[in-house]
Amino acid sequence: MEAGKTEIRKFVAVDPSKCIGCGLCEIICILEKGEPFLSPTRSRIHVIRILPFFNIATACRLCSDAPCVKACPRNALLQKESGVISVDEDKCDLCGWCVMACPYGAIALHSVKPSVLICDLCEGDPKCVEFCPEEALALASQDEAEKLWRASVEQLPTEMENFMALIKARKVHALFEGLEEKTRRFYWKYKEMEKRYKLK
Repeated sequence: MEAGKTEIRKFVAVDPSKCIGCGLCEIICILEKGEPFLSPTRSRIHVIRILPFFNIATACRLCSDAPCVKACPRNALLQKESGVISVDEDKCDLCGWCVMACPYGAIALHSVKPSVLICDLCEGDPKCVEFCPEEALALASQDEAEKLWRASVEQLPTEMENFMALIKARKVHALFEGLEEKTRRFYWKYKEMEKRYKLK
């Protein structure tokens, strides 16, 4: 990298208009990190289901001058040059200050061991991105993520209007258009996950 230039950090970002809220990203994260229980509370990415056509998956954004690191009273969090934050379990006492400091709700307390759950990008190859059946997740910079967000939010009034019009017209069947194809994509990603992580 040239002197005076800073590397653009990329993190796992979501396109809310594509996310169907299936939660496969959470399951993949749990499996990849070797957690013994398939509970969303053990995931480093979290799905927030808002509307059928607008969902959010949130993970660490590798903030510059990360507020979670500054908030930790025991210096248990360390931000690497890449932006990824590591946790020193010998220092962490699960006080939760980092959770409260994160503006994106991307940190969670581990339910068993003295540690917090923060996305580490799977060493640059995030499995949640690879396995998302709708390709709603991607590695993106802050600017790219904000563009995705703005575009999705701008579509919301139209999407909501169309949704309500179908409900009022009792055209419920139209709400399920494309569902079969989405289910098929989910199914094949799930089968791929089963094979990769030897779930059978």
